[in-house]
Amino acid sequence: MEQIEEAVRCALDPQSAPDIKTQATQYCEQVKRSSDGWRVCLELFTAAPERGPEVRLFALQTIEAMIADAGVRGNVGNAPAKLETVRKVLLEFVSTQYAGDRYRTEPSFIKNTLAHTITMLALASYPTQWPTFLQDMVALTGISDMVGPIDEQSARGVTINDINPALVDFFNRVLGSLDDELASRVIPRSAEETARNTEIKDAMRVADVNRIAHVWYVVLVHLSESRPDLIEGVLRLMGAYVSWIDINLVVNQSFMRILFELLRLPALRCAACRCLVDIVGKGMRPMEKLYLLQFLGIVDAMEQLETSDTEFANEVGKLANVTGIELKVIWVDKGAVATDAGAAAETMLEQLLPLLLCFLSHKSSEVASSVFPVVNDLLAVYKKMQRDNAALNKSQQEFLSKLLPVLVDKLQYSDDYAWPSPTDAAFGDNDGSLDEDDDEAMFSELRHNLRVFIDGIGQIAPELYNNVILTTTQGIFQQCNQHGVSFDRAFDAGDKGHGPLGWVRAELGIYLTQAYGELLSSSKGLRFGASRHGQSSAGHQANDAILTGPSADSLQSLLTMMIQSNVISSSHPSIAPMYFENLVRFGGYFEVQREAVAPVLTAFLGSNGVRHPYNTVRPRIWYFLHRFVKQLSGPMLAPFSSDFITAVTDMLKINADTAVLNGSSGVTSSYGLFDSQLFLFEACGMMLAPTELDDSTRMMLLQHLLGPLFSGAQRLMNSKSADQILQDTQGLLQTHHYLTAIGSVVKGFPDVRVDSKITSASTPQQLSPNTVQVFLKAADMCVTILGALHANQLIREAARFTLSRMLGVLGAEALPYLSQLTNSLVSSCAVEELVDLLGLLGQVVFKFKPHVAPTASELLLPVISKVYGFLDQVAQNGATGTDEAVLLQELQKAYLSWIVAIFNSDLDCIFLAPQNVHHLITIFRPIAAQLAVDSSNPQCQRLAFSALSKATQAWLVDPYGWNTLATLSSAAIAAINNKATSLNESRRLLLRQAAATSLGFSPESESSKDAYRQFREFVMSSVLSACFETPTRPGFSLTDAQMMLVVTEIAGLLQMILLAGMPELALGVDPGLAMQMRAPQLPTPPIGGDLSKNPCVPHISEILLRDLGCSDQVAFDFVQALALLDQKQFKKYFVAFLSRSSS
Repeated sequence: MEQIEEAVRCALDPQSAPDIKTQATQYCEQVKRSSDGWRVCLELFTAAPERGPEVRLFALQTIEAMIADAGVRGNVGNAPAKLETVRKVLLEFVSTQYAGDRYRTEPSFIKNTLAHTITMLALASYPTQWPTFLQDMVALTGISDMVGPIDEQSARGVTINDINPALVDFFNRVLGSLDDELASRVIPRSAEETARNTEIKDAMRVADVNRIAHVWYVVLVHLSESRPDLIEGVLRLMGAYVSWIDINLVVNQSFMRILFELLRLPALRCAACRCLVDIVGKGMRPMEKLYLLQFLGIVDAMEQLETSDTEFANEVGKLANVTGIELKVIWVDKGAVATDAGAAAETMLEQLLPLLLCFLSHKSSEVASSVFPVVNDLLAVYKKMQRDNAALNKSQQEFLSKLLPVLVDKLQYSDDYAWPSPTDAAFGDNDGSLDEDDDEAMFSELRHNLRVFIDGIGQIAPELYNNVILTTTQGIFQQCNQHGVSFDRAFDAGDKGHGPLGWVRAELGIYLTQAYGELLSSSKGLRFGASRHGQSSAGHQANDAILTGPSADSLQSLLTMMIQSNVISSSHPSIAPMYFENLVRFGGYFEVQREAVAPVLTAFLGSNGVRHPYNTVRPRIWYFLHRFVKQLSGPMLAPFSSDFITAVTDMLKINADTAVLNGSSGVTSSYGLFDSQLFLFEACGMMLAPTELDDSTRMMLLQHLLGPLFSGAQRLMNSKSADQILQDTQGLLQTHHYLTAIGSVVKGFPDVRVDSKITSASTPQQLSPNTVQVFLKAADMCVTILGALHANQLIREAARFTLSRMLGVLGAEALPYLSQLTNSLVSSCAVEELVDLLGLLGQVVFKFKPHVAPTASELLLPVISKVYGFLDQVAQNGATGTDEAVLLQELQKAYLSWIVAIFNSDLDCIFLAPQNVHHLITIFRPIAAQLAVDSSNPQCQRLAFSALSKATQAWLVDPYGWNTLATLSSAAIAAINNKATSLNESRRLLLRQAAATSLGFSPESESSKDAYRQFREFVMSSVLSACFETPTRPGFSLTDAQMMLVVTEIAGLLQMILLAGMPELALGVDPGLAMQMRAPQLPTPPIGGDLSKNPCVPHISEILLRDLGCSDQVAFDFVQALALLDQKQFKKYFVAFLSRSSS
């Protein structure tokens, strides 16, 4: 035993040497697994003098391991003898050692573990080997073993001196552990364990549960005053066991008399109430449940309880909640109860309604929340009645009329709510998320639930909703307009409706306005119309609307009253955010109330707007200002541009905070306060964008806005060398912020409208020439800084953002900067930056087609070389972790998406430009040989086959560019033929042809023909084999939805290859004839022309399919299907073919 003690101590001692700890742990495990380890541990646990608690705990764990090895029913090998030995020793120990003072000093975890060990013994041996289990446990308590009716007479046979409180406590622990093992839903059990537990519960119901109930009753009678802790334990057990025992054992006159008496004892009333909750919530048939509730007289009992104590009120609220839910079930279950029973349940439920209102109006949110489930159920019933055209009775209507004001009042903040101080930082180390115990999170959840109920009433009784919400909100704004609003006072200074308004009700008025608008938007749609009586009669409109349901006119009136009330004059942090959010959320209001723009902008730019005294509030308002400006039209903004820029200028000073940077690269997902400043910069750009603004004024304001940014960036660049700046984190971040701020200003201007069907890249200039020159100057500075500092990721990020915005606003005039941006980024960028760059390039080629062709052609090889450089590096060294593997997949996807975007933009000619054509096969070979066959990334596979299909279409099917590649397919050939004559006669230059012309490219040149020949050979040798290799590779599953999309692409590609192999295209045709053809003059299907002369056919049937083990007949059938079926039919055939091949 000494060795075991020493091993346990070493294993648990944090100071032990690692090798000693390992040896000790291994030894302890050997003891547990040994055949007689349990016997040694049984002696160790009961030994005198008493061993240390950690040693005794290990001993019990070893005994439980032996019990577990004995099997579910304790009959494996000689297990019954072992279990009997343990049972005798432990019962002797409990009866002799726990009967005295030792129990008081025994650690709780030892008592609980011993109770669990005895429970495990019982589970393994009751009722077969240990039928007297519960009789033995009852005997320990000193209470006589009794069965039969439970009444006062049965309790008189026991005196308080007979009861051993310590063993009663241990008995409670055993019963609690037993219920956990038998009935707890959180403990997983095997089917055999479930069957055993059912047998045990059935055996206990015969007589032993009656014994337990007698013990409970005796304890309740004799120990209520002296040992409230034991009474709490008994009440908890009654609530747990009542779910699976005969309820009449505890629900009878004797028990209920004591239980209701306990409801009046401060020390025990909460426990008694929880016990009643379990009793009322027991699963029963509806009629039986009604009889139970009538017997308990539960509603009458709750009406008589004193609930001034918040904790007790919460428990009674839960009792009212479960009672209401049960009554509701009986009331609505017409088929399970008689009509008079349903009426009785409805009567009891109506009697309960005032109690529910009482709990809902309780000052504690927790108490109010306790009855939310029953309120939700009742409103659901009322909604169903409304849908069934069943009118609410007078009592139900009265309940709703009282419920709604209670819910509205409960929406208010409490006066002791903890608000941040004005100096608290807006951005800290946390991510802004709310912990579930945070006050704001809890209150938000409360408001959400209340809103669900309020909106539900709005659907059930729209006139009532309108009356309460409009009257309440209207009164708040009128009081605010007349008496003002207090900052530091939570509640009104005078009587309700008189004197300065407290911030609590002021915030409530703003919140109700938002709630009203959201309900209207979700139920009827929100369309503001012209005010019927003008702005001055807003109050009259609200009064008229009260008699109807929610309407846009009513919301319009509320918003007008909110603005006119000057509620924004309060600097309390609860007011401004929701006030401005309402103005943004219901921006359509300003289309019909344009005169409201001026006071709202004044409020935004005032001391409680963008200059709000609370640091935590100010950035939020900057965001709302940006949203507000964005939704207004140019004519509405232009009159305020000068005042706006002047008002916010002092808030645009940039002070870079290096504390926000992460790691060596310095790039972070958030730049703190600067992120919010960018909303102001963009808002300034939007204020300067309207064409209605005088250009001289715009130039003056742009200089006022951008001048400090230009000079700041230039000053930094001139103060040090590039190498010195690259070592200066503060300087780099400041430069990053300057460039990003410039980009945000540009972002405020609308994108240029691009029309690819005309000869210029954009419509007539939307920007004035002066504005264009300013932006071009900014672009020049940006690329200059990027060229000098491209080694830093912060600078690359800022330059990419700013120049991408320049491209959007300036259009083709900014295309020259794209080359400089791309070359600088490609030379130094990381994988994630390259992913972003590829996305940008894809957007640019699509937006500026075909005029971007020369620039795209110039950038093609550098970008592709960078992509393959990264892919080759990973292929050689392997991904260093999950993050890098994910980035690699993102890069592959971005690269292939870019390639597909080039084809979809009809810029396929850039691959055949003189500087690129010699690398054509080098570019596409990795796509066919690696990306297309890698089944670990189905999305990339699909894109790879799509790119190969587009390339086949472009260079082997339609090399003269008669149709857009975005829609060309084998199924579209007939339609192309039908349009050939008219399009040829019009002599109109098409997109692909315009792009080729801009590059000086001709499909009839020798280099083009050589490229077509090489690509045809590449398709025959590599692409076709990839089409058949990919679906047969391990890991490719036809049951995977994403892989089925890959099969769709392959099927389309195979048909396109067959089309490309038709004799007219494969063998070459007269150029004049080709120019007249526009596309092969063949119906579709069939495709492929004369199959006997199509070079693709023998390659597919005699080489590829034969390698797959296909017979000649199968190969013939496959080629016929490929030629004769349309795309959808062939895909279905191809899937069936692959399924047969893999089986």
